[in-house]
Amino acid sequence: MHRERSYRALCSALAILFMTGAFSSAFANPKERIDFWRNNYTELTAADDPRVERAHDIFDRVLHAAGRTLGVVPRLFILKRNPMNIALPIAIPDGWVIISKGTLDICYRDPVYGDDRLAFVLAHELAHQLKGDFWHMQFFQALEASKSRGDQPRETLAAIGDGLRRTDDIWAKELQADEHGIVYAAMAGFRTHAIVTGDGQVNFFQEWIDSLNPERVGAAYQSKSHPAPEQRVTAVKARLHQVVSKTDAFEVGLHFYQAGDYARAIRAFEKFLEYFPSREVYLNLAASHHQLAMQLRQLQQPGNRLLPFKLSLAFDPDTRARGITFRRTKGPQARFQDHVEKAIRFYEMAKSLDPIYALSYNNLGCAYIVNGEPFKAIATLQDGLKLAPDAPDMLNNLGVAFFKANLADLAKSHLHKASMLDASYEAPLFNLGKISYEERQRDEARRHWRAYLRLDDVSPWAKLVRQHDKRLRIGARRSATSKRFDEQVKGVSVAAFEDEIPKTWGEPGSVRSLLLEEEPLTVRHYRQGIMTFAQDEEIVMIFAEPEYRGKSSRGIAIGSAQAEVIDQYRAPSRILKMTQGETWVYDKVGISFQLRRGRVVSWLLF
Repeated sequence: MHRERSYRALCSALAILFMTGAFSSAFANPKERIDFWRNNYTELTAADDPRVERAHDIFDRVLHAAGRTLGVVPRLFILKRNPMNIALPIAIPDGWVIISKGTLDICYRDPVYGDDRLAFVLAHELAHQLKGDFWHMQFFQALEASKSRGDQPRETLAAIGDGLRRTDDIWAKELQADEHGIVYAAMAGFRTHAIVTGDGQVNFFQEWIDSLNPERVGAAYQSKSHPAPEQRVTAVKARLHQVVSKTDAFEVGLHFYQAGDYARAIRAFEKFLEYFPSREVYLNLAASHHQLAMQLRQLQQPGNRLLPFKLSLAFDPDTRARGITFRRTKGPQARFQDHVEKAIRFYEMAKSLDPIYALSYNNLGCAYIVNGEPFKAIATLQDGLKLAPDAPDMLNNLGVAFFKANLADLAKSHLHKASMLDASYEAPLFNLGKISYEERQRDEARRHWRAYLRLDDVSPWAKLVRQHDKRLRIGARRSATSKRFDEQVKGVSVAAFEDEIPKTWGEPGSVRSLLLEEEPLTVRHYRQGIMTFAQDEEIVMIFAEPEYRGKSSRGIAIGSAQAEVIDQYRAPSRILKMTQGETWVYDKVGISFQLRRGRVVSWLLF
């Protein structure tokens, strides 16, 4: 009887500590490798549950934002059942994050926010992975040991007691994992208001605790030295409110980038950098300077008819040219040099924070090419290829760098290899055509460009190809010619004032201000899946989120195929390559569509 009471009390204590992240011990754990979980549990597959494919896609997106440690490749494993009736998430030292079907069930109770909530759970575990914090492993070791019929070793009980006495330190680590987790989820493009909102209507953390219900494991555990889960929830909720307010700067930076307002994007990323310096922020800040430099290069050569090379510059993670006002204290060349040097410096920072972050090598190589330093570009891109040997975008950029260094044969071989590795990747075909055009092999150039146009016949690059070869102009799509600001979201357009928003929208679920300039930017989130961004009470952007159920003025909805976008809006004025897909920008219309896997996932009015 005494043993049973001890067992029940121990299980209950461990269960509560597991939920709130407040347990640590120093036991060796045989479950540190994926082989144990594969041999003892059945994997949940996409054939069993359609949410599995979504979970792996979400994991990849969050991983791209969170990064990884040297020598460890994080991966996801999903169990069919919950071990010991506990809905896992757990990170193990060999790189795997393990969740169970119960995790999916809890996250997707609200189907609208299911993806966002799962992203937070996975990001939390990846934060533990990056910090080398694997206390959950000791939890399962102790729990299994407590179920043994024999007497428990004194060392085990002593270590558990020691862990209970040190919960404050572990709780601080859990708070940090929550904080970093919500930041990683925001960086990957997921919605932080799916976790917690200022009006108290959404509190996923409380739902998670309620779902894990310690009564399923044993009798309630109470101690004055160990706060109840509700108290822990209150602390986490307060901290997450602070974190969510900070992530606004990052999200605003993404939207300004997609609207082509790179100067404001820079200010937003600089603001976020004060709070959370990381490789993604430096990379995005560098990309914004990079884009400004490219615009200034065009200003320097307004009459330039030369065909440029098509470089593969990616913006991380899931990240806009309405016209930019430049200060006239410097000439275009000086301002170009200033921005490209800042881009290089910030790419270098991103690379130094994560030496195995291949994307920073790729973008830095692009910046060196733009700055007329092909040999530095070659060295940087070759270092990047050591990390990602078969990366088509890296090979494409390296091919351009070799041509700029007067090594045409090496240029062609790398471009051909990039094209062979990914038959749907169009940039190498464009550049092979450009090289043939430069070498006055017009028939060869036309052959490559015809192949290019079969993959891309709508972007501005396709228009450039047709400008340089009249025979390729047949069948060209026309660009959209609609007037600016004819787009609306539920009757409201950009340039309207906030007091013109209909009362049918209801009160916003959250209202936050971000001081980027003299006048603060006010961000309002409405429950229909709409976000407004206003300055001095005038709306400057409206964002239709993935849960928005309305349509654009031409009938495009969330989930529409990219072919439908082309049919309704014709060729975009710009296509931004993103790490999570593409953004198609229609400057004359003032709208950009974010596409992933050929489908619209959101859009922005600017």
